[in-house]
Amino acid sequence: MLPTIELMTRTNKEASMRDTKYCIQDERTSDESGYSLVELVVGVTIFVIVLGAIYGLLELGRSGRLNTTQRSEVLQNMRIALNTMGRDCINAGVDYPNQGAAAPDNSLRALFNISNIEGESTDDDDDADLLTPVYPKNNVNRINNLDTDQLSLTFIDDTFNGGENLPVDIPEANSSERLVTTGADTTMCSVGDIYVVIGRKGAAIGMLTNKTGDTLFFDQGDPLGINGAANAANPIFNIEPTSVQRVVWANYYVADEDGNGTATGTLRRRVYGGANAGDQGFVDQPLAFGVQNLQIQYVLANGEVVDVPDLDEMQTVRQVRVTVSVRSPDRDPKTNRPFEPTLTSTFSTRNLTYEKL
Repeated sequence: MLPTIELMTRTNKEASMRDTKYCIQDERTSDESGYSLVELVVGVTIFVIVLGAIYGLLELGRSGRLNTTQRSEVLQNMRIALNTMGRDCINAGVDYPNQGAAAPDNSLRALFNISNIEGESTDDDDDADLLTPVYPKNNVNRINNLDTDQLSLTFIDDTFNGGENLPVDIPEANSSERLVTTGADTTMCSVGDIYVVIGRKGAAIGMLTNKTGDTLFFDQGDPLGINGAANAANPIFNIEPTSVQRVVWANYYVADEDGNGTATGTLRRRVYGGANAGDQGFVDQPLAFGVQNLQIQYVLANGEVVDVPDLDEMQTVRQVRVTVSVRSPDRDPKTNRPFEPTLTSTFSTRNLTYEKL
């Protein structure tokens, strides 16, 4: 029995040693397996190429989206500005005298800051100025080293007195600075409002400076300087007034942004008169920023296109053609230049087709 046990023990030891040897060899083989340096370099290179391609696509999409958004915002702002101007162009002349309303001589030139045209500080006559429904001025405000145009548009405010004229009269010969309503309520009249005064000899424009009961005052020294002296020479009283009606009076122009005319400007809608006019007599509403140019042309009834119509042609304006150029504040990532769109819109002044007064 003993020799058999010893043989089995020896056999077990040999098997154990053989298994241990195989395990060591397997572990050594496992440790020595893996990627070679060439394989690693190739893998990293492919990964970098793929990653770069993905980044390029993402950057292209981002820049394209930025460019599209930028263009969309600039164009949208321009369209809003043009739509606002177009609405006033279409309304110009609604129930307002086609031949215009009188204002003191040179008052409109001073108001619109056009005294520098052709080196003149005044006009050549002593006649009253006429504020027509479409009152254009060419090359007035210098912006971006360019002379830009401006346009004034006037029409009756149909929210006043139910759209009806308010009857008035001069109380006495030596009190021509005031008008007394003939039995009408003046509650709807507000100091600072702009009125067209209709008379037997035409029409005149003025700003209400005060009111007491049924008396309306159009005294000299109004913020806009359109009332003139409180005497018979004042256009408001010289026309032998019979009624008044409130008007909407808006002026479109480009305001200089840097103060010296070399940079872009802001397209503004200036509304004269109203409750918020204050001591300056108007309220400015910015419509579009970064404006490089504003040019306005006028299509007359005979089809002629002019930069600015003469006074006797004002009533024959049938269309207003507005061209606005704007520079975006950001640069195009592709060209490294700002987006500079130009839009042109044409609006009909349909109310000037009908003769009034």
